[in-house]
Amino acid sequence: MLLDYLPSFIKKIEEFKKIMEINDLEILNINEGIDDILKNLFIFDASEDAINRYENILEIIPKSTHNLEKRKDNILFKYRQTLPFTVCNLIFMLNSICGENGYVLDIIYESFILKIKIKLENKGLKDIIDELLERVVPMNLIINVYIDYNTWNMIRPFKWDDIKIYKWQNLKEDETFNEG
Repeated sequence: MLLDYLPSFIKKIEEFKKIMEINDLEILNINEGIDDILKNLFIFDASEDAINRYENILEIIPKSTHNLEKRKDNILFKYRQTLPFTVCNLIFMLNSICGENGYVLDIIYESFILKIKIKLENKGLKDIIDELLERVVPMNLIINVYIDYNTWNMIRPFKWDDIKIYKWQNLKEDETFNEG
């Protein structure tokens, strides 16, 4: 409080008390504004308005189904894209998108084929990965990105009575059957 910085004989004057109260509120508002500005410098702490500005700058059009965290992830993915293309950079980018165990990368050098199998729990990231690879992978590589859906062998250990209520589409995409 600013009143604490005044000499004791001035603290007793009612006008100075009111002036200091008003100034305390203004300083509080200024400090909150500074905190907001500092938070918005970092994508993890940014407000929705700041995320809108980042998206405009980076020309990202968010999907209506994306929440604020997903939009922040998209911005981070865009910033993490570095050229020139190297396998180490690609692994770093895929780790930042899917996590270290969220995909399987296979490069067939003699055929110029790049295969990425996305784990079932990361299937919602396929569009982001496709877009990333389109930008950073050289044109001479054939890119195959697919999702590691459940197969009949994964579902075989379950009893028919337990799974007959599902349609194949549900079985194929249900993460509880894909424990491996």
